[in-house]
Amino acid sequence: MNPRRAAIVAQARDFIRVGRIDDALAAVEPLIKLDPRNPELLSLAARAHNAAARHPQAIALATRSLAALEHPEALMARGDSLRAEGRTDEAIADLRRAIALAPTMLDLKVALVATLEEAGRTELARAELQPVLEQIARGREPLPQRVAYEHAKLLVREGAWGEAVATIDGTIDATIDGIITHAASAPAPGSIPFLMLMFLRAKALDRAGDYAGAWESARRAQDSRRVQFDPAAHARETDELIAFWTRDRVRALESSGNTDPTAVFITGMPRSGTSLVDQIIDAHPQAAGVGELDSVERWAEAACAHRREAISSRDYSRVAREYLAQVRRLSPSASRIVNKALGNDRILGHIALLFPATRIVHITRDPRDVAVSCVMGAFGSTRYPWTTRPEWVAAAWRDSQRLMAHWTSVLDVPILEVSYEKLAREGDGQIRRIIDFVGLSWDERVHGFHASRRTVRTLSYDQVSRPLYTASIGRWEHYAPQLAGVDWPEATT
Repeated sequence: MNPRRAAIVAQARDFIRVGRIDDALAAVEPLIKLDPRNPELLSLAARAHNAAARHPQAIALATRSLAALEHPEALMARGDSLRAEGRTDEAIADLRRAIALAPTMLDLKVALVATLEEAGRTELARAELQPVLEQIARGREPLPQRVAYEHAKLLVREGAWGEAVATIDGTIDATIDGIITHAASAPAPGSIPFLMLMFLRAKALDRAGDYAGAWESARRAQDSRRVQFDPAAHARETDELIAFWTRDRVRALESSGNTDPTAVFITGMPRSGTSLVDQIIDAHPQAAGVGELDSVERWAEAACAHRREAISSRDYSRVAREYLAQVRRLSPSASRIVNKALGNDRILGHIALLFPATRIVHITRDPRDVAVSCVMGAFGSTRYPWTTRPEWVAAAWRDSQRLMAHWTSVLDVPILEVSYEKLAREGDGQIRRIIDFVGLSWDERVHGFHASRRTVRTLSYDQVSRPLYTASIGRWEHYAPQLAGVDWPEATT
């Protein structure tokens, strides 16, 4: 490789390291056009797309790279993207191949442990991690952040909550509960490693019953993000949606005309049970879930949701075809494919025009339980800033409920409302109701939704791998002092 190209490649790697993904691609893509079979360039582009959560592109580029040369970087990029797509067994195979090629590369071993843990294969994950821990201990070195994080996650799974907290406290550099820990190369407050460790610390303390300590850890993480949210502005945006999407307007607009019933959408607040409903439907042999695929949401935003006049029936037809082609590539044999993107409730007017034969499952949950789960979790604060404070969650919950009531009154597509509390308590009856609503015949395999080998890429991944349980109902009561003073909307449970 000539010196100029080598310099560009080095710069692209630096861009990826600091999160400047678009800059990395801008640097490397012109080189790929000149040398479209270069495995290093293709692998680098795959890494960038994977970092930007554009996983189909990452898989395609890594596969092209591997066709020219099998090497660990491309295998890791593809493996990580396969994991994100829920294709766990393929991801594990790629990561094991990469480790065979580069047995001393720590990131590969950690990626394998993370994949196994997220898939619920905790014993295998522990077996893979233990030699790494022993090697680091022999060298008398502190645990690297990623190793500490995966070790602590497994400790939480294993019920060793105190040990998990101690592991995290040995890695972060912060004042927590009056104790100051100073760790070498500690993550800066607000950084992704800091947030991941602090939210995991909150989870461990919550499991241990130290609710005040858990809330304090989550609050420190959320405060470090310095997120801003204007509830009044969010309410006005909701008012504008309701004012625009009247029943007369919906009836006057031309839809795509696509009568394919494949696309099913789930709506609901984060942490309300959307992942659970997705996993239940996915367990049916004729159905599949694509997780929080936001391609329709992003298209609607780009098309200006409040200026519908610019969108023609031809546009709707094209987008519907492209979306169905996209999800069928992911799940070619399914007759129902479920999308639970968190912004679905804001774009149901568009969804109804894109897919007139769709069905919508709307799940609700006590807003206080939603608030606790949101504040204690590491959501994307840029798109969903209201998840960072309980009073903001209450405001967003209220807006979401009135918007869903509006859609129910003006759209012709069927909308099924499911209470998380009823689903958890009643089980079979509610599950059958959901399966029947989406147009599938009953299959007993749905009862085994929690045993799926599919990887769920949300904060609920370790909960949907369990049978239905009611322990999370009323969880907010443990945090009543922290929720006091918030104007909570009424919820039917």
